[in-house]
Amino acid sequence: MNYIKIISLGLLLILVSCKANFQQLENNNNSYYLSSTEQLQDKNYNSQIEAFYNKGKEGTFLGKKNISIYYKIFKQEKNEKAAILISSGRTEAAIKYKELIYDLYKNGYSIYIHDHRGQGLSGRMIKNTDMGYIDNFQFYIDDMKYFYDKILKKDKHNKIFLLAHSMGGAIGMTYLEQNSKDFNAAAFSSPMLGLPSPSCAAVKLLEGKEIKYALGTGEYNDDKVAFKDNRLTGSELRYKRMVSAFEQEPKAKLGGATYQWVAKSCQQFKYINKNVEKIQTPFILFSAQNEQIVDTKAHQNFVEKAQKLGKDCKAYKVMDAQHELFIEKDAQRTETLNEIFSFFNKY
Repeated sequence: MNYIKIISLGLLLILVSCKANFQQLENNNNSYYLSSTEQLQDKNYNSQIEAFYNKGKEGTFLGKKNISIYYKIFKQEKNEKAAILISSGRTEAAIKYKELIYDLYKNGYSIYIHDHRGQGLSGRMIKNTDMGYIDNFQFYIDDMKYFYDKILKKDKHNKIFLLAHSMGGAIGMTYLEQNSKDFNAAAFSSPMLGLPSPSCAAVKLLEGKEIKYALGTGEYNDDKVAFKDNRLTGSELRYKRMVSAFEQEPKAKLGGATYQWVAKSCQQFKYINKNVEKIQTPFILFSAQNEQIVDTKAHQNFVEKAQKLGKDCKAYKVMDAQHELFIEKDAQRTETLNEIFSFFNKY
């Protein structure tokens, strides 16, 4: 009987220790004057966001293999707190981040955002522009480094932070491993550090030389974007705003991922986990309770490894939230951004 109690206690301690590095968010007071659902229902408020976004400076540069990379800049005219570089997720574009950019700017930050190659208003690598494809994952990081060195850094900011989401998290974490001194701190929303099982195992069997959509995906379909079927957010209003943004800019739309994109991403996960010790940048990571897009176990494993190596990092579990924390319901979005602002303020 004593042996059973000892074993049970041991298992309990193991479970507690595995979850101890992920705290739950609690503070959702809107102390940073973030946009609310009520405000987004007001046409005048929406017009303010649109007008602000349209005033942003846009441009392009040539990334690796001469792919055109689109970007936008929203620079503070005076009293800048810091600059933030946004690394967006797969299928995304700057147009999806209008509300977030507006909120960041209101809180004193300059914002730099580029559409990753193969999506948004950036160039594509293959003829079928609807396919989510990448030939070399490192090119994502190389594009970001060019954007940082040649455009963002030239504006001479006192501090520079990284804000990364989903696939942008895999890109951003690799960037930190390769460029340890570029950012003062970094924040990761639902980072793609792994895909749900058995994605990576299956792609080894299914990937061929021909570029094809991965099983279960396909071309962008306007009939398949109903809120009730989405796995991204619990906020119907913000979800519809995202869909509307792409309807207004059809060139930015992107369909499903190809086997090649999945394979390259799975290879990158191994690289990221092998190079954790190279990270010198303080970072904070958020994992959604109801995540259905990326692997939350990968979040847990990565944070555990980083903390064992003595890295300056924090991790939070966002309760009652899905993948898209920046377009989630007010409570979940607010508490996530509150914690990010507080974290950045320390550095």
